[in-house]
Amino acid sequence: MRQVERIAAFIKARVPPDDLVVLAGDFNDWGERLGGPIRAMGLRCAEYAGSPPQRTFPSRLPLFSLDRIYARGLRCVGTHVPRGPVWARMSDHLPLVAELELAFE
Repeated sequence: MRQVERIAAFIKARVPPDDLVVLAGDFNDWGERLGGPIRAMGLRCAEYAGSPPQRTFPSRLPLFSLDRIYARGLRCVGTHVPRGPVWARMSDHLPLVAELELAFE
């Protein structure tokens, strides 16, 4: 929660309100408590129309969705997680990839 609060303060202080923003990473949000504070920053989770969050952890047998991509001013048109032994050796998390396009609202 402290990290999200610091990110929110940085965005508020340094990023103009109409600028595009992408925030991505391993949020370790086991209790799924960060959604509200992140939405309060004007960011939305990059999930594709009703599909469940992509499982990325642990990389060898992904069971959990701990990695997220959040965006402001962009719409998610697709997500995927590369799989296979090469990807599993690189990290304990698989990469989460999102295809984003400008959102005209």
